[in-house]
Amino acid sequence: MEKRIKKPAGLTALFWRYLLTTGAVIILLAILWWFWMIVMMRNGIVYPANTAANGVETVVQALSAGGLDTADIPYFYRWAIFDDRGEVLSDGNMDQRHLDYAKAALAGEPDPQGMFYSQYHRLTQMPDGTTCVIQYDYSMPYGSEVLQGRLPEFQTCAAIILLLSWLAAGAISTHHFAGLLRRDAALLTGATETIAQQRLDTPLSGKARVREFGETLTAMEQMRLSLAQSLERQWAMEQQRRLELAALTHDLKTPLTVISGNAELLAEDSLPAAQEEMVNTILHSAIRLQDYVAQLRAMTAEGAEADQKKETADLADLVCGWRGIGQSLCAAKQIRFQCSSVPKLELSVYRTSLDRAVSNLLDNAVRYTPVSGEISLTVLGEGDQLTIAVEDTGPGFSPEALARGEQAFFTSDASRPQKGHMGMGLYFAGQAAKRHGGSLRLANTEQGARAELVLPIN
Repeated sequence: MEKRIKKPAGLTALFWRYLLTTGAVIILLAILWWFWMIVMMRNGIVYPANTAANGVETVVQALSAGGLDTADIPYFYRWAIFDDRGEVLSDGNMDQRHLDYAKAALAGEPDPQGMFYSQYHRLTQMPDGTTCVIQYDYSMPYGSEVLQGRLPEFQTCAAIILLLSWLAAGAISTHHFAGLLRRDAALLTGATETIAQQRLDTPLSGKARVREFGETLTAMEQMRLSLAQSLERQWAMEQQRRLELAALTHDLKTPLTVISGNAELLAEDSLPAAQEEMVNTILHSAIRLQDYVAQLRAMTAEGAEADQKKETADLADLVCGWRGIGQSLCAAKQIRFQCSSVPKLELSVYRTSLDRAVSNLLDNAVRYTPVSGEISLTVLGEGDQLTIAVEDTGPGFSPEALARGEQAFFTSDASRPQKGHMGMGLYFAGQAAKRHGGSLRLANTEQGARAELVLPIN
């Protein structure tokens, strides 16, 4: 016979179970408490609450007949002796408050009604002409005079015991049912941490005891599987693209070598000015294409950059090379180029990667700056940060470019590839910044665009 699988309860059922369980325990404790009271009364540990009221008549008759001395009045009565003018002759066992009640009763005022107990009085004419005022209430006296004098009033103690037992039962029941919720909440927290840490190959463990939490856990498991499958497909696509780019760059290398070689041979001949300009254009374009192919190969070669080592370089020497690149690029379009003064620093950098990043920023600025515009290169060292900024007077970055400029192959204008822009410049600049532990920041100014490399100084 198959074992029946217990279905998890819903939150509503769990709430009602908590209420019914707690209520049943409270009722049971009340019954046990009442049974305990009866046992104590039967064993003479305490007397019923009407003991004093039932026996007061006997005490009054005995006192008036002289058969009972005031010292022998049962301990659960309070008494005092007054003369015929209402003056206190003996306060007996009354305190001042109860003595005031007795005086009021002697004056004919009604018995005082208290919050928990009402005080009752009987006036007894003693054989010697004095008046004995006997005071009592409906409370449960202890069976021992010693206990009556030393312990708090029994009914108050019993009520406190019942209340504390109810509170304890409620706390235990609440702790039990809250533990179920905490356990299921811990499962959800663990599942969230597993997904957040991208441990998507690890199945989510545990079974919730609350239906709603179980459904959430099931949904998170499905999400984990979907994310794992999505990342696996993405990784496969990345690998495929990497292989395709590697094959493409390999196939482009030979024809580019042929083109640049023939262009160099033609440049050595004496050619008319118009043809010499065409040859130089071909040679320059071939060199740029070779540089793009080299960048693509660096991007597709896993671990290629990891093999490069940092080297210590003087910042002034680095900026001198960047200044030469900027002046060369700007001269062709009659663009003014400015370079700020350079702080005296020595840096530990991946020099080839950093030179390429700055060159890409300068090339990108020149491409979109109109003739007679202006480009500035600023190098600032503040605290533990080095900022290399390139500003231009072009149209600035589009909102889409500000958001996605660092993505590989991103171009916000479909015509840019025809201008020699492959959407790789900012990507490589961003990668170089990250490799140095810094970042690439893109922004627009009042005059144009600003791109800056922010690197730590170490």
